[in-house]
Amino acid sequence: MRFSSRFTLGRRAATALLGSALALAAWAPATASDKWPERPVTLIAPFAPGGSTDMLARVIAQGLTKELGQSVVVDNRGGAGGTLGAAVASKAKPDGYTILLSNVTLGSADAIYKNLSYDFVNDFNHVAYLGSIPCVLVASKHLPVQNAQEFITYLRANTGKLNYGSSGIGAASHLCTQSFLTAGGFDATHVPYKGAGPMMVDVISGTIAFAVDTAGSAAAQIRGDKVRGLAVTSNQRIPLLADLPTLREVGVPFEMAIWYGLVTPRGTPASVNTRLHAATAKVLEHPEVKEAYKTLGATAERKSSAQLLEVVKSDKKRWTEIVKSAGIEPN
Repeated sequence: MRFSSRFTLGRRAATALLGSALALAAWAPATASDKWPERPVTLIAPFAPGGSTDMLARVIAQGLTKELGQSVVVDNRGGAGGTLGAAVASKAKPDGYTILLSNVTLGSADAIYKNLSYDFVNDFNHVAYLGSIPCVLVASKHLPVQNAQEFITYLRANTGKLNYGSSGIGAASHLCTQSFLTAGGFDATHVPYKGAGPMMVDVISGTIAFAVDTAGSAAAQIRGDKVRGLAVTSNQRIPLLADLPTLREVGVPFEMAIWYGLVTPRGTPASVNTRLHAATAKVLEHPEVKEAYKTLGATAERKSSAQLLEVVKSDKKRWTEIVKSAGIEPN
């Protein structure tokens, strides 16, 4: 009987210890993610410094630093229409310490780049919607035009003879300009750059005739009298450049705004994504962020993570069709 009693007691003790070990194992990862972030977080901006994507990334990073209590550091990884930075983010450890600033460009990338190492829809958690920024059609002051209507007339008379710049093959500025040309029945030669900054330098010098850039960076050049502002791509005029007409006003049936979001690698704990979404919502309410959005010509809008994913899927379909119909291919 003593042997039986000792055996039973030992078995109970072992069962209790096993239960405690399992409980601790289940509890440990939850505790780690619940404490996120415990060290600096990297925000990958998949475009070169100087453009609106970079500016927006820094505004959001500063806001998140305040909300999360840890530094959020911007890491510019430009190249290949944003896909190089996205590839880095997709391979990062899914622990919440690598975030990617996403935009419309990444949704259509697989229609252009055939051997991407990731699936933008399925290999990321689409966490927070940051808002959208309209684009602006600008021309070199070396062109003999003073406004949008004169430019349209000049472009039509010289179809196929002018060149335009973009921040890269498949970048939002490329897709937007090509869509504008298609909608108006025009033709022009594409000259891709490694970012909006060097592209704008060549518009200013007259090396390229025109370009489409995001409202914030375009406005700075227009107000500095470096380039000529022609029209906005939004469905209505914007306060930042109130004197510029929409493309529809000058007879071109086209409109577009570039949306931005925050995504994390697939496998990132749900608790981290939830906290990031909540922190971002608070950041968009910061007075300094609202002021920065005005400077960028951006519009903030509340969307859930599920709604952001629907935006991604919808735009992926739209821009993939545009890319295919326009025959856009990487060099």
